[in-house]
Amino acid sequence: MKYSIFSYKLFVILLLVFGFAKAQFITVDNSTYSDYQLVADKFIGTQNLSCVSISNVKVSGGNIGGSDSSYGFFTKGTSSFPMNEGIILSTGSVLAAPGPKGAIQDVSASGWIGDPDLADALRLPVSDLTNATVLEFDFSSTLSDKVSFRYMFLSEEYYTGNYSYSDAFAFLIKEAGSTDPYTNIAIVPGTNNPVSVTTINDITNDKYFGGFIGIDNPSASATNFNGQTKILTAVADIKPGTNYHIKLVIADEKNYRYDSAVFLEAGSFTGNIELLPNIETDDSAIICDSTLGIELKPKNLISDLGATYKWTEDSNPGVVLSSNPTYPTNTPGNYRLEVKLSSGCTLAGNIRVENAPVAIIDNSPIMICDDDFDDKYKEKLSKFTNQIVTNFNRDFKVEYYTQAGTQINPDNNFEFTQNPQDITVKVGAFSCTPDTYTLRFYHGSQLQMNYPQQPTTIPVFDVCDNELKGNKTENLDDYIGLMTTEVLNPADVKFYEKISELKADNPSINKSQTLSTTQTEKTFYIRITKPGNFCDNYSVFKLRFKQPKKSVMLKDTIICKNTATDLEVEPTFDYYEWSNGEQGTNVTKIKDQKAGNYWVKLTSNGCVYQQFIKISEPQDLVIDNALIEGNKVTVLAANGIPPYQYSLDGQPYQSGNVFENIPKGDHTIEVMDACGSVVRDFSIINVKNIITPNDDGKNDTIDYSDLMTKLEPRLEIYTRNGTLVFKGNPENQYIWNGKLNGRPLPTSSYWYILEWNESGNPKRVQHTGWVLLKNRN
Repeated sequence: MKYSIFSYKLFVILLLVFGFAKAQFITVDNSTYSDYQLVADKFIGTQNLSCVSISNVKVSGGNIGGSDSSYGFFTKGTSSFPMNEGIILSTGSVLAAPGPKGAIQDVSASGWIGDPDLADALRLPVSDLTNATVLEFDFSSTLSDKVSFRYMFLSEEYYTGNYSYSDAFAFLIKEAGSTDPYTNIAIVPGTNNPVSVTTINDITNDKYFGGFIGIDNPSASATNFNGQTKILTAVADIKPGTNYHIKLVIADEKNYRYDSAVFLEAGSFTGNIELLPNIETDDSAIICDSTLGIELKPKNLISDLGATYKWTEDSNPGVVLSSNPTYPTNTPGNYRLEVKLSSGCTLAGNIRVENAPVAIIDNSPIMICDDDFDDKYKEKLSKFTNQIVTNFNRDFKVEYYTQAGTQINPDNNFEFTQNPQDITVKVGAFSCTPDTYTLRFYHGSQLQMNYPQQPTTIPVFDVCDNELKGNKTENLDDYIGLMTTEVLNPADVKFYEKISELKADNPSINKSQTLSTTQTEKTFYIRITKPGNFCDNYSVFKLRFKQPKKSVMLKDTIICKNTATDLEVEPTFDYYEWSNGEQGTNVTKIKDQKAGNYWVKLTSNGCVYQQFIKISEPQDLVIDNALIEGNKVTVLAANGIPPYQYSLDGQPYQSGNVFENIPKGDHTIEVMDACGSVVRDFSIINVKNIITPNDDGKNDTIDYSDLMTKLEPRLEIYTRNGTLVFKGNPENQYIWNGKLNGRPLPTSSYWYILEWNESGNPKRVQHTGWVLLKNRN
């Protein structure tokens, strides 16, 4: 297990400076006494053997090697160890147990295993245990119906860090020969928790912790362990005369590191007597009044007239306080009474005495609120117990009374009908006489709301869908400032959908709420809280979903360059605010606006819609192309401001962009828009498909000389077999006379290819087909 303690450099320095001259440590003897002698003569004591019979004694431990062992007999010598002498059972070497505090004890011996009965008792896997040392024997007693003995648990695992680990030990007892499970009597007083490093160092049990002996002052440590418990008492109920088997066992848990040991006080295995006064806490008698104190005595009269009595207290174990049957005291401590009977046998009893805790009272006035808003001021007084008794714990008894003396059940609602109203509080520890106090309760003032709790007209707040999305999400925290003038944190405000949830203070609502065209209204309850002397208050409000309108008249527009236009909307809105600063209830139009970006805020239905408009100037009007297909022309225009008007060769304008039956020759097309017009020239080439070269002046040639005006013209004529017979060029001016190399070609059909580009038209004009040549010569 992981472990960190202080550095031992200080210990080495102390040894060098002072030596061991003043050191006083326990001594350990692991060779003088047999197993039987350890139990009979030392643990039980020869004086008790006439009243307690033992048999089957067995002590076992690890085979550490040489003369070393894991159990033996110890004496305190001149040290300050709380026990005079007794038996030591260790998970390591008993010879390493005496002080001063030196290196960490962590003996590992081959084959030294755990114990299955210990594992069962502590509900641990037996594989988690190793290095077990066991002392066990059978006994029967006629002394009383209880037996007890005293012990201490010491360990290297005590340290000032996190107590996450503890070696395991238990004192197991059952009737001899029984198949019943063992009972573990090594438990923290008043609990069922086994004694361990982790339980003893729990804050509720730290009164049983004896201190960090090896950490605080290693050179003066009586033992070589880091810490120890105080003297504890193990008690077992028995039937007098019945034979029992007892097994005292200790083992390392998880691994062999950081050894632990149990110290059993010699002569402490006795019959048990119960002492008075009766135990009031789990393990202590209480002194209510230090001036009166209490009287300690056996619960049952001891009839043996020859008995002798010895009272001691653990802080001074060698000092006999009294030899009387009773002992009065007003001092807290761990007291022990040993009664030696005339037979020589011993009875013993232990009692822990503590002062009653003193209540610390805060009797400041207490504010009461009408938290469920039923016009009644009610509270469970138990709510204020920890506020009134600032050091309250289970030792205190707190009672409440009216001024008339009627007791009030603190767990029931009590109505404060007066303002202020005094309540009597009685506080006492255990059965001690309680002290009486008077507390004043008053009705607190509610926080301020801007609207009554249940107004005749619930305030309604509009949720405007100004983007016309059809829904709007709101954060309810945004409405806190509308409902109250109190300065609050959002965490001090809760929202509810139902008044019943509000009064029960059971919020079940998300602060992010969405309204829409399908759910246009929601009601919410608001409850406000504020730290300090304030009472909660509440109110109610509604959220209503609304949408504004937009203008259908107002649209993006295009105007001619260096001109202006008016922007106008319908006169059906409640208010207008334009981007040029003009605003009012009747400002439906702004005049003479040039190209640019504009907006208008249109108020309607209590909401505002901001509509954006763009006024643009067009690019210059252009004629992209005049698509010529034979005698048909399609004019393609762009930019400007449509619609366009078209005119051919100065003729009247038409709305269509197609002209047909255009004669061969040069022509001019004009396109006009709202801002002006543009023109473009073009020419028509007639496509011919017959040639009769007989010099009669008719169809003697195919004349495509108009190609001279076109871009990248091409004219080629081929036979049916693909033989080129004519190729047009500027030299022949694209005119074919039906001859090849000056010789007439035979009558036949010839294939032609005719192509050119029109200026501004990315698409090339292409014509292909058959030409019929009739040669009459």
